[in-house]
Amino acid sequence: MLLQLNIKDFAIIDNLQVSFGKGLNILTGETGAGKSIIVDAVKLILGDRASAEDIRSSKDEAVVEAMFDISPCKDIANILDESGLRSEEGLIIRRIISRSGKNKVFINESMANLALLQQTGSRIIDIYGQHDHQSLTRPEEHIDILDSFGGLAAMKQEFSNVYKEYISIKSELDKLASESRQLAEKQDFLSFQSKEIEAAGLKTGEDEELKKGKEILVHAEKLFDASSSGHEVLYSSGGSVLEKIGHVVNKLKDVSRFDERLKPMVEALESASCQIEDAASFLRDYSGGNRFEPGRLEEVDNRLDAINKLRKKYGQTIEAILQKKAEIDKELDGIIHHDERMEELKKALDVSRDKAISLAKKLSDKRAGAGRMLKKKIEQELADLGMKKTVFEVKIKKDADEAGNFQLSENGIDKIEFFISPNPGEEPKPLAKIASGGELSRIMLAIKRTMTRTGKIPVLIFDEVDAGIGGGTAEVVGKKLKEVSKNHQVLCITHLPQIAAYADAHYSVEKEVRGGRTCAKIKELKGEEKVAELSRMLGGVKITEKTKEHAVEMLENAKIQAIGDRR
Repeated sequence: MLLQLNIKDFAIIDNLQVSFGKGLNILTGETGAGKSIIVDAVKLILGDRASAEDIRSSKDEAVVEAMFDISPCKDIANILDESGLRSEEGLIIRRIISRSGKNKVFINESMANLALLQQTGSRIIDIYGQHDHQSLTRPEEHIDILDSFGGLAAMKQEFSNVYKEYISIKSELDKLASESRQLAEKQDFLSFQSKEIEAAGLKTGEDEELKKGKEILVHAEKLFDASSSGHEVLYSSGGSVLEKIGHVVNKLKDVSRFDERLKPMVEALESASCQIEDAASFLRDYSGGNRFEPGRLEEVDNRLDAINKLRKKYGQTIEAILQKKAEIDKELDGIIHHDERMEELKKALDVSRDKAISLAKKLSDKRAGAGRMLKKKIEQELADLGMKKTVFEVKIKKDADEAGNFQLSENGIDKIEFFISPNPGEEPKPLAKIASGGELSRIMLAIKRTMTRTGKIPVLIFDEVDAGIGGGTAEVVGKKLKEVSKNHQVLCITHLPQIAAYADAHYSVEKEVRGGRTCAKIKELKGEEKVAELSRMLGGVKITEKTKEHAVEMLENAKIQAIGDRR
């Protein structure tokens, strides 16, 4: 609900503050008094384009501020919370228009962008009577109006859940399909890499062993010479080290009976003799087994070269290369199962689509019935509103391709648009294209009256709803506005006393001159002030007692009817 509107230095308004209440709020005044300027200011709150021309002469900026109670509007509170703006204390929107072009938007005292303002404003207020802020002129909104009228929210939600599942499966399948060609090429490459590593038959630590083996092969001749000559010196040649130590041991044994201190030396030399004998034996075997093999050296070089090539491609060590192969094989396994996953998704998609189509058809059938009922009720309401013989049509077209396959969307398989023919004999045409401001206002009034408890927008503004009507029709419009205001806050600009008489709150907009400048002001009327304003609207320049009596009678009748409606 719009609680308060503050306007400063906007057009001919210098400083205007007005509070609005529940129910039907009526604004009246002479033509040019500034009523439409107030509506223009509200449009800025909804995110309309701002112009420096709207700033009051000699002022640098204009400010429009609106305070709302959004406690019943969970969707608006959610938008504010998601945007990081607090919503516990309601909603305050402030728009500043500057001649410098540095316009600003504040939502709950925080800077905001125009997109967020438009998103928020479109859920709070609808303005009818002009071709700007009218959800009725947006064909995409018609399906929501029909579903709301038909009480199809639960069925639509059921379809929506299935449709989301269908879209999720389709998105995954489309992604896998787009990857298929790339994956096929990648599979060939990964298979080559895996086979290349596998064919090498690598073993952990193999490269280090090969390097050591290569050193031996490269120096095989030197190793043979050193080991064979060592064997000769230590054991096999005449006068070998072992032979000489044996002579020394024998002499020391012979004289050790004279001095026991020599016995440990005899034992040490005997031990050394055994060790030298073992060493000589090792050198004999080593030299016998160590041969220069050019062919083997070439094999080792080739093996090391093959390992080095793999190291450059897959990792610096054999362990890293083997780890890379494990990763490649894992990725290959995923690609191999990619086709299996696609087949699973195709089957799941068919099941999900069939389920969605089935629900969409049922929803479409319900919409067809609701459309016929809405047509009947709207035409009845329009007849009461002075648009007799107007034809209202709900066009439902099933969305399908050339082959007749239904095309699913978040709304099902239907494309819905309202058509109208206000003139007998003329073919109905799209409502958004041919309805005049006054017709559009009355059509929306008829819809709101028909759907009195189902509309989502909390604040409705009817600008010049009385265009082209009068007398009894005007009184019917007043009654219907009153009925709509039971479930919405309604602001209505009118020139007809038959409508103004039904006001819960009546405001008069006037122009006055202050300090040599024209200013618009607004005042809530009470008691005799209401009678005086209705008398002015009834009688024009000269107001007689009969005119006043008529005004009082209109107010009393409206009051009686309102009491009767509450009962």
